[in-house]
Amino acid sequence: MKIKFLLASVAMLAVATPAMAQEATEEFKGGARIEVRAVLDHVKASVDDESGTKTGFGYGAEAGYDINFSGAVLGGYAGIEGATTKACGFGDCVKSGRNITVGLRAGVALGKGLLYAKGGYSNGRLTVENLGRSGNADGFHAGAGYEFGISANTYVKAEYVFTKYSVNDDSNFKLGLQRHQGVIGVGFRF
Repeated sequence: MKIKFLLASVAMLAVATPAMAQEATEEFKGGARIEVRAVLDHVKASVDDESGTKTGFGYGAEAGYDINFSGAVLGGYAGIEGATTKACGFGDCVKSGRNITVGLRAGVALGKGLLYAKGGYSNGRLTVENLGRSGNADGFHAGAGYEFGISANTYVKAEYVFTKYSVNDDSNFKLGLQRHQGVIGVGFRF
């Protein structure tokens, strides 16, 4: 229920904000940026045919660089975040740790704002509590969002990100881990 509400909120923001952005006199300028992020993190972990889900909170930072090609924007980014999320439900619990992301984003400048899609590589730290094991999982992420300039160098954003990890295990279990994240961020553009 929380995820549906969050996705509906992000969708409403993405639809309503471009109309406000088109009235702005300043255009999206691109350049280097850094931001802090608050995350609603929904994790689904599965072992063989059993799965568990849990929603928690995360926090992090992202830095990047965007180039505006007459309204079409292309950029790269790198980020790191932590999470409090722990998914249980199959006789064990998998706890999310730090997550590192690197990727590209492409979008369309709308006045002082940017409507974009993003995707790239993710590396997350996982801990299986009852087994006392932890390790890293590689995967990919994809998402979309809207960034709105509130001053010459400051912006706010809302985005949705889906991440799927490949989990290798020598015990012949079929392991799976994915997460859905709703992100709100505040950033500064140089």
